[in-house]
Amino acid sequence: MKRKQIIALIMVLLLSLGALAGCANNNDAKTPNGETPSTGNETNGEKVEQVFRFSEGSAVLGLNPMINTTGPDNGLHHIILETLVADVVDEEGKSHLKPAAAEDWTISEDGLVYTFNIRENAVWNDGVPVTANDFVYTFQMMATPEVASTNAWLFDGIIKNFEEAHYNDGTGSVKPEDIGVKAIDEKTLEFTLAKPAAYFLDLLDGAKPVRQDKYEEWGEEYGSSKDKVVTNGPFVIESWDQNVQMTLVKNEKYWDAANVKLDKIERKTIQDQATAAQALLSGEIDVVSTKDPDWQNMIKAEGKFSTLVTQNSAPEFFGFNAANKYFKNPKIRIAFSLGFDREKFVNDLFDGISSPLYSMMPSNINVGDELYGTRVNGENEIIKALQEQYPDPKALLIEGLTEAGFDPDPAKMQVSLSTRGTSELSKKIAEWMLQEWQTNLGVKVTIDMIEWNVMWDKVDAGEYDIATSGWGPYYNDPNGLL
Repeated sequence: MKRKQIIALIMVLLLSLGALAGCANNNDAKTPNGETPSTGNETNGEKVEQVFRFSEGSAVLGLNPMINTTGPDNGLHHIILETLVADVVDEEGKSHLKPAAAEDWTISEDGLVYTFNIRENAVWNDGVPVTANDFVYTFQMMATPEVASTNAWLFDGIIKNFEEAHYNDGTGSVKPEDIGVKAIDEKTLEFTLAKPAAYFLDLLDGAKPVRQDKYEEWGEEYGSSKDKVVTNGPFVIESWDQNVQMTLVKNEKYWDAANVKLDKIERKTIQDQATAAQALLSGEIDVVSTKDPDWQNMIKAEGKFSTLVTQNSAPEFFGFNAANKYFKNPKIRIAFSLGFDREKFVNDLFDGISSPLYSMMPSNINVGDELYGTRVNGENEIIKALQEQYPDPKALLIEGLTEAGFDPDPAKMQVSLSTRGTSELSKKIAEWMLQEWQTNLGVKVTIDMIEWNVMWDKVDAGEYDIATSGWGPYYNDPNGLL
């Protein structure tokens, strides 16, 4: 998953920052007395420090936007780094692209050439001007296989020659310097695309720049500490206590510093949702994001917080290890997929404040200006089609077990579900799923409670049976998920 949308919404209102995308339908509470922090910095003629405090469940792993692209990393990068355009959310929750490091741009009639004019007053936090070469170098590094940039795939097949350079094993003729990104002059940048892509500007919001001199000077240590990174966004890092708190202060060299009303941001790492909710109630933080109905109701009962329900396009799903002896068989995978009631899941665990998914594609994903579900007339809801095809998932499971040469008794299976976190809500969801699969399939699944980052390490190593997973698309288009 990428980024927490509710934090983005509040920061957009206060700071005009880029959106920090979302994870799931959340019900969120913010500042005491139902108010957002004042953006005025004067009280009785004296300056009052404006501080915004929020929490995230996971720590920032690093400040290198090439490599560190987890949800927490991306969220932080949107505060300290600025690319050519910014994706911001208005008061109605609608997303808009606005000029950021580039003051404007033009697009050729064939949709293949984008030309950006970088602001004359855009500088890095050490005062060095932001130039077109900074972005040329960034994209060339992303296209360099040895760099292993984790977001580079976004531009495969989009920027001319990018994919060919990105996957060059040494035998190809296309090099990173051959990609369709070049500096016309110090402040003019040109992209040439391999094909028209209506969402290209959206993609740029996720490509934060690095500066060549510092990237080459610090090498692998780039982004490992607050002193080993240069930034060009509205805030700079004052202190970083890993797994505890990161404190950011206003970047006075930022081109739009006059309109940044906050003086300081405190980003606290609070893994447990109950602890985060308590921190809100005690005034330690100004906003909390929670999907847990118990805490939602408790916060509402206080009567002094305003709440906001956000909808976003980040589906959550179960990942099956297809190398597992059972889940090599597609019938067994399908049986587990059909072995629980999605409507009941939403109602029992989230008080109905969520949307059951019957497709990988959430209901608010667009194709151009049209909703994807409307465009395909609902035919993407593959789970509903499978439910009609296999009305008895247990019978399908037995068929799959027999076909794969196992004992046909589902009770003999040994399967575990790895959670994405150790919170009470994660435990509640896992226990609910255990009961559903036992009732509907006759399988007694064991629960493996694992911290979020550790779970992904296990998934990468293939050490799991079923994993609780999810994905936040980087842009509003079906292939952002597909």
